[in-house]
Amino acid sequence: KICMSLALLWPDISEITESKDHSECQKLILEAMKYHLLPERRTLMQSPRTKPRKSTVGTLYAVGGMDNNKATTIEKYDLRTNIWIQAGVMNGRRLQFGVAVIDDKLFVIGGRDGLKTLNTVECYNPKTKAWTVLPPMSTHRHGLGVTVLEGLYSVGGRDGSSCLSSMEYYDPHTNKWNMCAPMCKRRGGVGVATCDGFLYAVGGGYDGQSYLNTMEAYDPQTNEWTQVILKFILYIHV
Repeated sequence: KICMSLALLWPDISEITESKDHSECQKLILEAMKYHLLPERRTLMQSPRTKPRKSTVGTLYAVGGMDNNKATTIEKYDLRTNIWIQAGVMNGRRLQFGVAVIDDKLFVIGGRDGLKTLNTVECYNPKTKAWTVLPPMSTHRHGLGVTVLEGLYSVGGRDGSSCLSSMEYYDPHTNKWNMCAPMCKRRGGVGVATCDGFLYAVGGGYDGQSYLNTMEAYDPQTNEWTQVILKFILYIHV
């Protein structure tokens, strides 16, 4: 699933040409119009799309970051009790790192400790409340993008002196990192997501001062990146 800012959405869905040529889109648009234009009939038009959204995950984790106390802690928030509690402590300080979840374990990747860019990786097991140090990445990265697609991908970021186009893949079965094909553009503070077996890299900065409004897609089967044509404003830390 990909989350998008409301600023990127069209204010009038009827103006989108693609929706007019797609029967399924037309059905959804007609359903939404009826729901909003006929409030007295809403009780008869209930569906999964009309129900309030809610999280099905019991716990939210906040990891590391920066404060006056040089935070190394991990805290968890219980949605049922509305309480934050400390769940553990990392092996060192981190900010501008990447986080992902595989098999109910929390992976913390790269980042920086002050001015020092890191390539280290840690894994937190909520069941045992223990941290495990994993093999480091080949490249030191902060401001990187991290996502999961049959393993863990570490995308772009900065190495302390420049923005990066490189990407690495962590295989949890072999416990090893492998370099992948680099992106078409260098991207620091890049946003990443997966959809239908592809990895997407969105926006980011390429020289520390200028930002990109482009997106590219990675196919793990061919180990190739391709440009995706989009029209939106410049974004960093998407």
